[in-house]
Amino acid sequence: MRKHFILLVITIISLFMLIVIGAYVAAANFGEGCGPEWPTCNGGLLPQPTLEAVTEYLHRIFAALSALLLFITTAVFIRVLGIGSFSSRLLVLASLVMVLEILLGAIVVFNTIPPELVALHQGIALVVYALIVGAAFSSYRNETKIQVKEEGHGFS
Repeated sequence: MRKHFILLVITIISLFMLIVIGAYVAAANFGEGCGPEWPTCNGGLLPQPTLEAVTEYLHRIFAALSALLLFITTAVFIRVLGIGSFSSRLLVLASLVMVLEILLGAIVVFNTIPPELVALHQGIALVVYALIVGAAFSSYRNETKIQVKEEGHGFS
C-alpha cells in the first residue's frame, strides 16, 4: 500500500469522525455552545468549561484539522498521481466543496442555527465524504491494476 493511499484513509477516518461529532452537536442542541461567534468561542480563543461550549469548540477544531488534512491529501495526490488522475480530480472537487462547507458552517453559526441550514450543512458534509471515499476506491483500483501488471498476470 502506498503512503498517499494511507494518508487518504486517515483523511476518510478524520472526516467520518467530524461528521459524527457534528451530528452529535446538532442532536444534543449544542450548536450555540460558543454563541453566535466564529471562529472564537463566547468571545475567547478557548471555550468556557461547559459541555455545550467544549463540544461545539471540539467540532470547530476538528473541522479545521480535517479540512487541513483534506487539503494536504489533495496536494499529495496531485503531486504523486498528477491532476489528470480520477482520484486527484475527486479530491480537488472534495476540497472545493469543503471550502463551501466551512463557509456554510460559519453562516449556520451567525444565523442562530436554522434547521434548514443545519440539514444542508450535514448534507454537504456527506457529499465531501462520498467524494473522498470515491477517490479511495479509484486509487485502490488503480493500485491493484499496477500490482497485477507488475506481477505479470496480464489482467487490466
